[in-house]
This record gives sequence, C-alpha cells and structure tokens, in this order.
Amino acid sequence: MTPSLTPEQLLLIADEFCATHRVQIRDFGALVAAAAVPGARIDGIPVHATSHAAGEALARMVDRLEPLSDLNREFGAVCRAVYHRFTL
Repeated sequence: MTPSLTPEQLLLIADEFCATHRVQIRDFGALVAAAAVPGARIDGIPVHATSHAAGEALARMVDRLEPLSDLNREFGAVCRAVYHRFTL
C-alpha cells in the first residue's frame, strides 16, 4: 500500500523550500494536485505498486505542474526525498 500525502503536508515542505530558496508558491491548486499523486487509487486499488514508485511520480508531477515560481525540478527532488524518508 502506498501512503498518501496531504496537501497540508506538501504545503509545509513547500513553505520551507520557498523560504530557503527565495521562491514563491504560484499555484496552490497544482500543489494540491501533486499531493494527491502518491496515494492515488482507482476503485480502491493503488495506482503505484510501491512507495518508491509513488515518490518518483510525485517528483515528476511537481516538475510538470510547476507549483512554484522557480526551481520546480529541485522542489520535486526534495518532495521525493521527504516522501521516501518517511515511507521506505
């Protein structure tokens, strides 16, 4: 089972990242959408087979959705690392 990530948890990560790297959240909807990725399920069946795959998908989605004003690829890598740290 792949654990989910709440929008509030991802917002906490984003706030710390933004303060450190002097960027801003530009799209809160994109942040919420990215948070939904790791725990995504269809008909109760997890979309991602492992927590590792879920973390990788989270990083890709952050990069694609660009919720921050800059450094989205780096932010995605941080999100993946934090997610893996608490799920693997």
